[in-house]
Amino acid sequence: MEQPETDAEMLSRLNEAARRGAVVETLHGVEIADPYRSLERDGAETRAWITAQSDRTQAFLSEWTDPDMRERIDRLLSIGVISRPAVGGDRVFYLKREGDREQPALYVAEGGTPREQPLVDPLAAGDRAALDWFFPSPGGKYVAYGLSQNGDERSTLHVIDVASGEVLPLRVPRTKWSSVDWLQSEDAFYYTRYPQEGEPGFDADSQDTYFPRVYFHRLGTDPASDPLVFGGERGTDFPGVTVSDDDRWVVVNVFRGWSASDVYLFDRGRDPRRRADAPSDERGLTTVIAGEEHLTVGHVHGAQLYLHTNLNAPKYRIARVTPARAARQDAWRDVVPESDAAIEDWDVVGGRLVVHYIDDVRSRVRIFRMDGRPAGEIDLPMAGSIDGMDGRPTGNTVVLGFSSYLYPPSLFAYDIRSGQLAQVDQVEAGMDFEAYELERVRVTSADGTEIPVSIVRRKDMERDGNRPVLLYGYGGFNVSLLPAFTRNALYWIEKGGVYAVANLRGGGEFGEDWHRAGNLGNKERVFEDFEAVMRWFAEGGISRRERIAITGGSNGGLLMGAMITRSPELFGAAASYVGLYDMVRYHRFPPAELWVTEYGSADDAEQLAWLHAYSPYHRVREGEQYPSILIETADHDSRVYWGHSTKFAAALQEATASDNPILFYMVRRVGHGAGTRLSDLVDRYVRQYAFLEHELGIE
Repeated sequence: MEQPETDAEMLSRLNEAARRGAVVETLHGVEIADPYRSLERDGAETRAWITAQSDRTQAFLSEWTDPDMRERIDRLLSIGVISRPAVGGDRVFYLKREGDREQPALYVAEGGTPREQPLVDPLAAGDRAALDWFFPSPGGKYVAYGLSQNGDERSTLHVIDVASGEVLPLRVPRTKWSSVDWLQSEDAFYYTRYPQEGEPGFDADSQDTYFPRVYFHRLGTDPASDPLVFGGERGTDFPGVTVSDDDRWVVVNVFRGWSASDVYLFDRGRDPRRRADAPSDERGLTTVIAGEEHLTVGHVHGAQLYLHTNLNAPKYRIARVTPARAARQDAWRDVVPESDAAIEDWDVVGGRLVVHYIDDVRSRVRIFRMDGRPAGEIDLPMAGSIDGMDGRPTGNTVVLGFSSYLYPPSLFAYDIRSGQLAQVDQVEAGMDFEAYELERVRVTSADGTEIPVSIVRRKDMERDGNRPVLLYGYGGFNVSLLPAFTRNALYWIEKGGVYAVANLRGGGEFGEDWHRAGNLGNKERVFEDFEAVMRWFAEGGISRRERIAITGGSNGGLLMGAMITRSPELFGAAASYVGLYDMVRYHRFPPAELWVTEYGSADDAEQLAWLHAYSPYHRVREGEQYPSILIETADHDSRVYWGHSTKFAAALQEATASDNPILFYMVRRVGHGAGTRLSDLVDRYVRQYAFLEHELGIE
């Protein structure tokens, strides 16, 4: 009788078949092996590999999952969401999800009172629809918003009449990550979208073409005839658009990656209605700043161009200049100069500048008069983070979303005149947060740099050197990790674990210098920072190697891959999702060509040397004692290609000399993360915690 195939035999068979597509390439004189090239191609053999691997992982996890775990994770993840508030007239718009709703919906509050029913419920467009973005008109009459399916973020633009709830017949496809700004008349708007069929730049072989342009639309007209206002010259530009309070000026802020941007200023004339449809070459175009390796973003208010910039100010400053002199940097005058805290965002509300700072890894909001004189500060509830801040120049109210690790998401309104902060809405958590505490420490990295770490745990936790630790990191793209409500982490803490977040170089917590200290040729500093934090937990009497788990996704997945292949001896388990692992070929899979300014490119000999030196896929070593690893990806991920995960998992499975499981799982009808349904999130965290509890020996 034929014996059933063992798990090891199945893996060997699957990966041996995949190795038949092995490739060795010579780049800039360097031979680079790609033993699992076939697994980045979507074909019958790859699909069979993915299915068999995912089924294998599910079989393990089903064995390890406690039924009570799913119930508790479901309850914790059902704690609601409030985020991204925006003001239109006297109305406040914001995203909210409560209870077992699958997706956040768009809500509106008037006179400080939220409506009971949502204004836009994405689930009306299908059980896997998501609301990606929204922009209210200045008076709150309309809202433009984007809907997508399966978490792929490929939005279609819609417009809703707020008073009646009627959705206008307008539909504009290919508005992924769109920027929209309305005219004061509320009958037209500027917006960004990707080229459509028949337009220059459209690629029939790709669902995504990554050079959006700025268009103008007037309600009631055919969007197919919308005039092109700006863009299309450079394939990796990402424009955003803002319109001045008097409709005269249009500012186009063009991002070239995450470290540089250009600013262009259009004069629509003193009769903006007459000029609205004029072709771009008939407008008065001013290049305010272009070609600099700095970030600058502009907006015109009160006949002055305000510029939020890190030019000559790594932690940012706010300058202003008249439009007529905007191109002369020597004419820029600082209104809010650079300080010790990084300026994250700003707005003009009620004749005041409202400035959001990141100060010691937390949000602070300070108020200034228009000439830059200090005029107070908003007293936030605790050290936490702002998720959206908005107001109108003619209004007196600043609205902001706020949360912290131990403070559920809330919507606040601050009155500029009275200085009063009022809570408009808050989600119900149903938890006693008094049992937990947030501790903040600094850990010394290899070169002496101090790395902030936030630690959330039970107050009565014993420091016995045996606590299970879950450490999260990202370290890239100028992303700041501030204290925010993290539902899944509450499960880990309830189980007696320690949840920690490391603020690594490459992020934006301390301005552009901190970002650049961890990108391009400095990327390995990020990895050294994370390694230092793991050692601190093991050596500081809190945990030990076998009880330390690490997790991260996307660029944080690259971090996980680097830890797995650089320092497998420092931790017991890693849960990585939608990560980049082949850094030699990453830029060949759209939209990753946009990330060359962050990572570099193998097309350049010097940059290939950086990338090849740390690329996780290429650092996998035969015979290494790898820890337990769970690698997840998603079939509708339109940011990081799933082929990274298939290749990396296969390489690790074949190379490891340990008995620790190396698991691969592909999620179906789910994207990179944005727009993921609540039930899909529950499934994901059940997989993660079942894996981590089993591998770290948590009862």
